[in-house]
Amino acid sequence: MKQRALYAGLLLCAALGLAGFWLLSHLERVPVVQREPAQDEARRNPYLALERFTERQGGRLARSSDARVLARLPPAGTLFLDRQRPQFLSTARLQELLDWVANGGYLIAVAELPGVADPLLDSLGISRTARPARSRKPAGVLEVALPGADRTLRVDLAETMLRPGVRQPDWAAGRRASAAQILHFSVGRGHLTVAVDLDQQLSNARIGDNDHAELYWSLLERYDRSPQPQVLLLSRLRMPTLFAWLWEVAWAACLSAGALLGLWVWRVVPRFGNIGPDAPPGRRELREHLAAIGRYLWRSGGLSALLAPARERFQRRLQVRQPAIAALPPEARAAALGALSHRPAAAIAAALAGQADNPRTFTAALRLLRNLERDL
Repeated sequence: MKQRALYAGLLLCAALGLAGFWLLSHLERVPVVQREPAQDEARRNPYLALERFTERQGGRLARSSDARVLARLPPAGTLFLDRQRPQFLSTARLQELLDWVANGGYLIAVAELPGVADPLLDSLGISRTARPARSRKPAGVLEVALPGADRTLRVDLAETMLRPGVRQPDWAAGRRASAAQILHFSVGRGHLTVAVDLDQQLSNARIGDNDHAELYWSLLERYDRSPQPQVLLLSRLRMPTLFAWLWEVAWAACLSAGALLGLWVWRVVPRFGNIGPDAPPGRRELREHLAAIGRYLWRSGGLSALLAPARERFQRRLQVRQPAIAALPPEARAAALGALSHRPAAAIAAALAGQADNPRTFTAALRLLRNLERDL
């Protein structure tokens, strides 16, 4: 019984070995391409595949979003200018860009959509139109024949067409001679290529479709004057924020201002700890209050209010010392006091009942009343 079980086990192992050998000899390992969703880096950078493709081909691609780079372009190489740029291309900066191309640079510019201002295309006399709705197809292909190329390249057909103006391009690619998708111009010692939808064709999602990558590299091989293609990609242009600009051009002043602000905050912020007793309120004398009232009336123009008490005091003293003069009418009273004190009657009349609307007349009247009181 044991020998029969042993023989059955050996026979089963032999059968399994033969089946495995047959599978290994008849099955072939075939790689399967499976598209995975974009990772974080690819979602942040829509031109990640273009950067790696350029490096693999022996070139170098630098990507920037700083609009100030337009004012300090390298002397040679290729500038890939993405859309959404009209507000950064002033007349002076546009002329500097065209001068850079004329001095040997190569500019690849993506045309703005119809209805969006594009100073670069306007300077070349290029107009943009949308393809008629009846001629649009779900998936169209455009054949591009580069000068001197061995074969034509196939790219996706765009919805926008370019129409050159008076200045005719060196070559163009389009379904019709009057409406092109790619226009190429010679500008001085440099070159300029205007393309529609090229930013989308070279994005991570579509760079592997048709011949998009080959068209991009073929343009660099023909028109980039660097020993190895050097591409500067300007995409999603923006100006730096106010704080970033201040830190870049005046970091020392920013540090000083921050230190001063910190010291000011440290000085004005209340301290934490035991509350100290309040200082006892100071008690002022009556003469200080009276002096304060006098200063207020002097500054506010109430001189007559200050002179009235002095006149009343003089009348009371006059009734005590000279009751006969005090009983006289005002004109006669002034004359009698003048004869008594040997002073001008007109000045005495002004001091007793005249207007004291300025400091000079007020001071003169008060001084005369005091002297008359002494004379009594």
